[in-house]
Parts: sequence; C-alpha cells; structure tokens
Amino acid sequence: MEIEKVPKGELNNLRIPEVRPAPHAPPFSASPVEPAVPSRRTTRRRRALVLLFAVVLIFGLWWVSGYIFAYTDDAYVDSDLVQVTPEIAGPLEAVQVSDNQWVKRGSVLFIIDPTPFELQLEQAAAREQEARAQLPVDEATIESLRAQKEAADEAARLATLNLDRVTPLSRMGALSKQDYDTTRTTQEQSLAQQHNVEATLERAKQMLRLDQVAVATASTARMYAEWRLSRTDVVAPVDGQITNLTLARGDYVSPSRPVLAIVDASAWRVIANYKEYDIRHLPPGRQVWVWLDTNPWHLYRARVQGIAHAISRDHGGSMLVPYVSPTVDWIRLDRRIPVRLQLIDPPPPQDLYAGADARVLTLY
Repeated sequence: MEIEKVPKGELNNLRIPEVRPAPHAPPFSASPVEPAVPSRRTTRRRRALVLLFAVVLIFGLWWVSGYIFAYTDDAYVDSDLVQVTPEIAGPLEAVQVSDNQWVKRGSVLFIIDPTPFELQLEQAAAREQEARAQLPVDEATIESLRAQKEAADEAARLATLNLDRVTPLSRMGALSKQDYDTTRTTQEQSLAQQHNVEATLERAKQMLRLDQVAVATASTARMYAEWRLSRTDVVAPVDGQITNLTLARGDYVSPSRPVLAIVDASAWRVIANYKEYDIRHLPPGRQVWVWLDTNPWHLYRARVQGIAHAISRDHGGSMLVPYVSPTVDWIRLDRRIPVRLQLIDPPPPQDLYAGADARVLTLY
C-alpha cells in the first residue's frame, strides 16, 4: 500500500474527518465499576460479633491474669510515729529543733527549766550529808558501850567467883550471914549491870542500822534528784524526722501527754491491702514490686514480711487490729487483708512520707 505524500504547505489545510459514535452505542465512562454495598443488617451483625469477641477477650485476659500476677493500688507507705513525752513537768526554757527537721538519736529536742530541779538536788545532797554525819556518832557510841560491856562482864565474872568462894564458908558457919549477903548482892548487881550494858549496846546497834537506812534513803533521793535534773534535756530516742512541731518557749509540758512526734527512719514499710483470694500467693519472703507515688517512674523491690491474721469488721472496734473499709461510694468490695512489705532497696529516709500512696505488683 502506498501512502500519498502531502506537500508541506497543504498540511495545515488538511481536514481530519470527525468520528461520531453509533446511534445505539452506550456512552463511554472512565470511572471503575463500583462494588456492591453490603446491607445495613450485615454491618450491625458484624459490629455485634466484634464487640462480643472483644468483651470475651477482655474477660478472659482478666480471668487468666489472676493466675499470673496480683496488683493492688490500695497500699500506702507507713512507719512508726515515736511520741516524745517528757518525764518531768515544767516550763520550756528552749526549743532546739524546728518543724520537719532531721534529727539524730541523742540530739537535744527541747530543754525544761532546770532551776527547781537544781534546788531539789542541793536539798537532797544536804540531807544525805546530814544522815552520813550521824554514822560516826553511832559508831563511837557503840565502841564506848562495847568497852563498858567488857568491864561489866569482867565485874560480873569476878562477883560470881567471889560468891562461889563464900558460899561453902557460909554453909560451914565460917562466914557471917551479912558478909555472905553483901557478896551475893554485889554479884547480882554486877549481872544486872552486865545485862543493862548489853541492852544499851543492842539499842545503839539498832540506831546505827536505822541511820544507815536513812543514809541509803537520802542517797536514793539525791540520785533521783540527779535523774530528774538530767531529764530537763529531752533528747531524740530515734533517728527520724520532726513532724507537726507546735512547741514554743514558755509552754508548760508534763508527763501526762506527748508534745512532739518523730517519724522513725528505721521502720519504713509498705502496707498493701490485698483481696482475700490473693493472699494465698503471698507467703512471707516473696518478692514484690512497689511503685511510690512520691517517687514515680521507679520500681522498688520489696519482700513480704507477713500477713495480718486479724482485721476489724467494725469501724469503731478495737484499735489493736486494723480496719479496712469494704465499701467505696456505696459499692461493696471484696474484703482486703493488710500485707506488710519490707523495702529491699528503699530510697533515702528523707524521700519517704508516711501515709503516701503506693501500688504493688506481685508475680506468682
């Protein structure tokens, strides 16, 4: 087939015939074919199945998790609150600490006015000296009576010998009755003098014992006065943090009520209230993980120290056993048993706060 060549000048005048669609041909469309839209009933059924599956899956995971770990957010940090009560009464001369201050054991917290106790000590010391001064007098009296007793014993012995000598002579008539009576009277007077000196000596010894008891009593009173004076400086019984200090100079304190509290730095623990069916997985010694709200984003290791074997079911019951409320906003919850945890690697005591919230996770 030969193609006819068209001159360049006639190329612009060349007309291309218009192509028209057939009268019965369907109009041309470039869009793809749309799929069939599912019915509304099918969509609802699918959503219901997905929701049911999600609920079943969540319930299954929750049920299985009870055999893998136990978690509670009903936990808190606790320690011993040492109540400082003075052992003597009196006005405060000085307060040596401030609120929230860290104190060491043995450091002075406050000072009670020592003036009346110093006077009592001087008075007790004077009474002790007075009682001790009587002892040499008693001892000298006893020594004198002992000498008198020796003389009386010798006189009685000699009078008895004389009586023994003249008695046979008097029986034989070789001695007058008057001389015999004089010898016998002398012997009886000697024995009476001997008994009198012995009684006086015994009374002197009893007086010495009484004075020795008086000395011991005075010495005890003096030591008690010294002890009371030493208690004017009230010291910290433990290492810890002063909390809620309200003391001021001039306040009158007495042994009838505590006046200061210290949070013991050596008794920090975590109390976790676990549900009843979880405590079977928490034997003493099991390791758990603790999250402290006061120091977040850090897990601390802890060890189960023990489980409380008694709780109070009455909010106004005995204070010797803990009470854990079983209701929250009128919702009845499972009973919870306090579990005491001991921190293995605790933060510094200054970073712990009694009563702060905690969360505990236990892996079985």
